[in-house]
Amino acid sequence: MAELAEIPLPGRMSPNQELAQARSELIARASTFSRIECDFGAAKGKFLSESAVFNPSVYFAGIEGLSDRVRRSNRKIDRLGLKNAAVWRGWGKESLEALIPPGFLDVLHVSFPDPWPKRRHWFRRLVNGPFLEVAATRLKPQGTLRLMTDHLGYFKAMKSHLAAQGGWVEVPWEDDLQRPVTEFETIFRAKGDPIGRIAVKRVGEFMGGGGEVLKC
Repeated sequence: MAELAEIPLPGRMSPNQELAQARSELIARASTFSRIECDFGAAKGKFLSESAVFNPSVYFAGIEGLSDRVRRSNRKIDRLGLKNAAVWRGWGKESLEALIPPGFLDVLHVSFPDPWPKRRHWFRRLVNGPFLEVAATRLKPQGTLRLMTDHLGYFKAMKSHLAAQGGWVEVPWEDDLQRPVTEFETIFRAKGDPIGRIAVKRVGEFMGGGGEVLKC
């Protein structure tokens, strides 16, 4: 597999290659698939590669910040001969906005993002109002956002952001695909740590402000 384009971002985290190449490459790779999912924070690629093996009719795009993990994940995908998966390098909501075209995803996975447990660091948390605003625009109508964390305080904050934003309805966690367990989920469950998870569906056009997470 050829090296995939890196996503340019502002400041010290700016990779070297052009954004247009990264997005166009994703569009070309996913063009023959009717269902497309993104694993945001793909880590070492376990969840993404196993998802691709279990569900060959679905395209899985990964975004991961660490270059070594991106390279290792793509080498694994290449060794397995998977044509329905790839990982790109990027950070934060800017990378989601840069790489993923509007209305492109059926499902967006955000599993175990850094909880930044100290209050003075909460501004660094990934899942907040601005991130959800970008996520909503990248999902297809009726697209699903799946959030999972081992930090229950962060989980409460995630649900508060969803409720404050509006335009989401909670749906059952189990869906019609075979879902592998993520790396971190394996670790936390072995330790007996509680895990918060929620799946929400985008309803109609994105609505900012007001509203709440509706229960099915």
